[in-house]
Amino acid sequence: MKPEALDHYLSVATMMADAARCVIRPWFRAPLAVVDKADSSPVTIADRTAERVMRAILAERLPDHGVFGEEFGLENEQADYRWLLDPVDGTRSFVTGRPVFGTLIALLKNGVPILGVIDQAVTQERWVGLQAA
Repeated sequence: MKPEALDHYLSVATMMADAARCVIRPWFRAPLAVVDKADSSPVTIADRTAERVMRAILAERLPDHGVFGEEFGLENEQADYRWLLDPVDGTRSFVTGRPVFGTLIALLKNGVPILGVIDQAVTQERWVGLQAA
């Protein structure tokens, strides 16, 4: 893969992480409803809204890419590139006011990871991993 392409994908991942952070921060330690999903794991408006915002960025910037998100499942499953999104990994910590959760973003090319981002909205820390050239 050309470094320019990976740089572009990283810029899109950064946009998604920034957008998710903007959605999530106002809900941290705020009163909000928690719903149990079918697997008994919790979900909030912050989870769902953050994933919608990330999906909108992908639809605009990389419409031919696939996406699999924790809250809304798989779109464009035949795509060579697939984004994996977990808007609030650690929702239980999030709803109890503990800042030990994060937004997880990964990009796979034909099932092989090429990019990963972990973003912590409260501490504003971010970790990035990229496939070696």
